[in-house]
Amino acid sequence: MKLQTRLSVLFFIGIFVAGSSALGYYYYFVYSPPLKAAEHFMADMERQDAQALRADVIVSKDIEEGKLREPTDTELRNLLSERFQRGRILDQRRYEGRSRDISYLVYREPDGRVFALMAAEYKGRFRIVIPEIPMSRRHRYLWDYTWTN
Repeated sequence: MKLQTRLSVLFFIGIFVAGSSALGYYYYFVYSPPLKAAEHFMADMERQDAQALRADVIVSKDIEEGKLREPTDTELRNLLSERFQRGRILDQRRYEGRSRDISYLVYREPDGRVFALMAAEYKGRFRIVIPEIPMSRRHRYLWDYTWTN
């Protein structure tokens, strides 16, 4: 094999390895944490586990302000009193707020309606953000979402 051909093949392999490493880093550190938070939240809701839910949920009055707090016992009881049926995450969008970045997880319920499930980093890990005043009549944990492409 000629030297020039060999260098071209090695260069192509190097670009492929570097690109794969960059994509793996992006998925593991950027894209995956909000999805893991949503998975933990849905598993806790299915098990009706209040203690685990307390660790996976934070409450916000207005998501734009970025004021987050731990849920109260009453809020957890209200959250667990609803009938939960696991939905599906369709897409993830990132919003850069004034005080923190927020991940909008586009969430489709089993009946086909689309809402947003919010995830934000709080005390070093991602948690699902529950509105203090429910945005959805059906479920306290969902935010209104306008579907746009």
